Amino acid sequence: MLRFAEIGLFLVPFVLYGAWRVLGARATTGLIWATAVVVGVLGATIIWYGMERSLPAGTPYVPAQLHDGKIVSGHGS
Repeated sequence: MLRFAEIGLFLVPFVLYGAWRVLGARATTGLIWATAVVVGVLGATIIWYGMERSLPAGTPYVPAQLHDGKIVSGHGS
């Protein structure tokens, strides 16, 4: 999920530039506000997701390890 957010944030400037080139002077105030709202909601969602998935302060992180030929994913202990 986080990878999709990173890709989305990477593509936002290109999409905005493409929309600006296609719409040019035809862009209405409503379209500009709608775009700003969508980008704001995307940013808020990414911040919320990051805070939801973060470990509490002071919790040590145990990186991924290899045990008996199997990968044990990283986690907070």
